[in-house]
Amino acid sequence: MNDQHRAIRALLQTMAPQRAVDYIQSFQLQEDEEIFIIECDIRGLSYIQAANKHHTTPEVIKRRRRRAYSKIADAINHA
Repeated sequence: MNDQHRAIRALLQTMAPQRAVDYIQSFQLQEDEEIFIIECDIRGLSYIQAANKHHTTPEVIKRRRRRAYSKIADAINHA
């Protein structure tokens, strides 16, 4: 995770949970990217817990989160 992704994650952690969810949803990410950011970074589930809940692998979650953070960072940079 690069510095910009860490900054976004830190910002999410300072927000109230519903506000953080609304913020993530405002970027119109793909559904799975959005869900995994919400599950891991807002609700605090581990990759394994989220993977079990959504019937996928931790590696898929890592890739989707990384892609979502890149899209969010791009949107912030272009705003």
